[in-house]
Amino acid sequence: MKDRIILFFKVMKIYLPVLSILFSCSNNKSSLQLSNQTFVQDSIVDLIKESQKLELSEDQRLNLLLRAETNSNKIESDSLKAKYFTLLSSNFPIKKDSILFRKINQKAIALNTSIKDSAAIAMNYKDLGFFFDNYIIQDSAYYSYSEAQEIFESIGDMHNSGEMFLKMAKIQVKIKEYIGSEYSAIQAIERFKPLNNNFELFDSYNVLGIAMGNFGDIPKALSYYNEALYYLKKEPYEEIQEARIINNIGIVHRNNKEFEKAISNFEKVINFKDLEQNRPDLFAIALSNLASSKLYKKDTLGVNDFFKRAIKIKTSENKIASLAGTLYNYSAYKAYARDTLKALELANKAEELSLKTDNNEIVLETWALLASLDKENSHKYFDKYIKLDDSLQKEERKQQNKFARIRFETDEFIAQNVELEGEKELLAKQKQMWTGIAAGFFLLGLSIYIIINQRAKNQKLRFDQQQQINNQEIFNLMLMQKQKVDEVKRMEQKRISEELHDGILGKMLGARMVLTGLNKRATDEAIQEKSKAISSLQEIENEIRSISHELSHTAYQKINNFTDSIETLLESSAKGTNITTIFNYNEDEDWDGLQGDIKINVYRIVQETFQNAVKHANCTIFNITFDINETHFSIIMSDNGVGISPNKGKKGIGMRNISSRINKLEGTWHTDSIEGHGTTTTLKVPLKKKSTNFTDINKQFESV
Repeated sequence: MKDRIILFFKVMKIYLPVLSILFSCSNNKSSLQLSNQTFVQDSIVDLIKESQKLELSEDQRLNLLLRAETNSNKIESDSLKAKYFTLLSSNFPIKKDSILFRKINQKAIALNTSIKDSAAIAMNYKDLGFFFDNYIIQDSAYYSYSEAQEIFESIGDMHNSGEMFLKMAKIQVKIKEYIGSEYSAIQAIERFKPLNNNFELFDSYNVLGIAMGNFGDIPKALSYYNEALYYLKKEPYEEIQEARIINNIGIVHRNNKEFEKAISNFEKVINFKDLEQNRPDLFAIALSNLASSKLYKKDTLGVNDFFKRAIKIKTSENKIASLAGTLYNYSAYKAYARDTLKALELANKAEELSLKTDNNEIVLETWALLASLDKENSHKYFDKYIKLDDSLQKEERKQQNKFARIRFETDEFIAQNVELEGEKELLAKQKQMWTGIAAGFFLLGLSIYIIINQRAKNQKLRFDQQQQINNQEIFNLMLMQKQKVDEVKRMEQKRISEELHDGILGKMLGARMVLTGLNKRATDEAIQEKSKAISSLQEIENEIRSISHELSHTAYQKINNFTDSIETLLESSAKGTNITTIFNYNEDEDWDGLQGDIKINVYRIVQETFQNAVKHANCTIFNITFDINETHFSIIMSDNGVGISPNKGKKGIGMRNISSRINKLEGTWHTDSIEGHGTTTTLKVPLKKKSTNFTDINKQFESV
C-alpha cells in the first residue's frame, strides 16, 4: 500500500506541469474565440456605419455591406445574427442589387421569426414594402405594408402602424382606389393625432386631398388640403411643402372650372422664393398648370411662353412622364391658336413620351386630341382609345379586387391565429364567418358599383363626344353665316359700285361719244353706226335690269349648289350663240363647302370671262375645269377663238374687274394666248382654314 502511494506521487510530479499547460491552453483558446466573436460583431457595425457616408458611391456602399453580410453569417448566436441581418435589410442599397437584398431580407424575417421578435419582423416587412414600392410592384408593396401594419398594431407601435396605413393610402391613390385610400389615410390620422405627429398629419391630409380631388368631391378635397396646411404650419417647415399643397389646391379649383382661383394659386407657387433653383420640377409643374388654366379661361396672354419654359425645365430635369402631360396641353393650345401643324407635332411627341413611360392617362387624352386634329386617321385613334380605355378599366378592377383580397386574406389569417380552444375557437370561427360574409357583400357591392360607375362613364364619354361634334357644327354654321352676311354686304356694295362705274358708265360714255360724232354725218354708214350704238344702249339697259334683279334677290350670296349654278350660267349665256360649253369637275368633291366669298367672286369671274369670249373671241368651244387640293382652288378657262393680239396695250374693263376680284381673294391669275389659237385664263385661289373651337380642353393632373 505504501509503495502504491509513493508511485502515485511520482506520477503526479511528472504529469502535473503537463496538465497545467493543457488547462492553460484550453482557457486561452476559449478566450481567443470570445475575442474573435467580439471583433466580428464590432466590424459589422463599423462596416454598416461606414456605408452610410454620403460621399461614398453606391458601388462602395455595396462592397462594405457585402463584407458586413459575410461577417454576419459567421455569428453563431441566432439573436445577434438576426439583429445584424435586420440592420443590413434596413440599410441595403436595393437599386444596386435587388436579388441580394431579397436574400438578406428573407433571412432576416426567418431569423426574427425563429426568435419571435415581432418588432424586428415588422421592420423587415416594412423594408420589403419599400423595396416593392420602389420597383412599382404595387400589390406586393401593399401586402408587405399591410403585414407590417398588423404587427406594429399588435405590439402597440402606433407611429409605425400609422406610417404603414399612410403608405398603403398612397398606393391606393395610384391605382385609383380612392375610397379605399380615404379609409387608409383616415386610419393613419387616427394613430398620428394622439402622438402629435404634425408632419405625418400634414402628409396624410395631403393624400386625402389628392384622393378626393380625383374622386370629384371638391369640397372634401379643399377641406383636407386646408387641414394639411394647418398641421404643416404647426412645426418648422420648408416652403416647398407649402408650395406643394397650394399647387394641389389650384388643381382642384381648375377641375371645378374656377379658373380665377386656380390661376391665383399657381401664381403663388411660381412666386415662392428660390423655388425655381431649389425645386425646378415643382416650379415647372406649377408653370404648366398655370398655362393650362389660363388656356381654359381663354386668356392666352403669356401662355405660349409659360409652356415653352415648363418644357425646357422638365427636359433638363429629365421628367419625361410630366413632360408628356405638358406637351399634350401645349398641343391643345396650338390647336386653339389654329396652328394645326405644330399641334400635330406636339401631340405626336406627347404620345411617344407617354407610351414610353406607361402614362396611360396622357396616352388616352393625346389620342382624343389627335383624332380631332388628324381627320384622316381619326377612326384609328378612336379605336386605339377605346381598346386601351377598356383594358385599363379591366386592370383597375383587377387591381382593386386584388387589394381587397389581400386585406381579406390578412384578416382571415389573423382570425385563424387567434383561435382558442373550446369556446374561444368557436367564437373565432364565427368571427371569421361573419368577416367572410361582410367581405363578400363588400366585394359584391364594390363590383356592382364599379360596373354601374363604368357604364355611366362610358355613356358620359359618348355623350361628351357627340356634344363636342354638335357644338363644332353649330359653331361652324354660325361663323359661316356671320361671315356670309358681313362679307356679302360689303362685297355687294363694292360690286354694284364697280359694275355701275366701270361697266355701265363706260359703255354709256362710249355710246354717247359715238352718237355725238354721228350727228354730224347723214350717210348710210353713219346710220349703221347709230344702229350699233342703239344696240349698245339696249345692252346697257338689260345689264341695269339684271343688276336691279340681283339687288332684290340674294341667291348668289348663298350658292347652295355651286356647280349647278355654274352650269346654269353657261347654258343661259350660250343661248343664241353657236358656242359649245364644257364644264369639268370632280363630283366627289364638296364644292358647296367653299367659302361664300370664293364662290361669289369665282361665279362673277366665270361670267365675265364667258361674256368676253362671246363678244370678242369668235370661238365655238368654251371649256372650264375646276380642281381643288388641301390648299388651293384652281380654275382653268379656255376657248378656241382668235386669241388676243400681243400689240393690244390697254386692258379692258372686264380684265380689270377680274383682276380686282382675284385680288380680293388673295389669289393669282394669268392669261396665255396665241393670236389665232385661242385664249386660256388660269386662276389660283388659296383656301381658308376652318377654325377649330376647343370649348373643352382635356385636363391633366399634376398633383404632387
